[in-house]
Amino acid sequence: MTNQAGNLSDHSTEIPEHILTALQVLAPEQRQQAFAFIEFLYQSQQATPQQQPIAPKKQRVFGQYAGKISMSEDFDDPLPDSFWLGES
Repeated sequence: MTNQAGNLSDHSTEIPEHILTALQVLAPEQRQQAFAFIEFLYQSQQATPQQQPIAPKKQRVFGQYAGKISMSEDFDDPLPDSFWLGES
């Protein structure tokens, strides 16, 4: 196991007994895979920048874009079969 095992224990809390029991019944190569995955999770957590608080959203203004968007009169009409069948 790598030297990072000490780093992992520095930030951990007590490991639940059922997890330790599950690890003990694994074959040595499976235990190594589990530890490698734990190291991966630990490293990715350390690499993740701290989340910045989300700025409050600005209040929306009703009618702000009125008259700036237009839709054709047949917008809600069903599309022809040729559209769905890929025909030109």
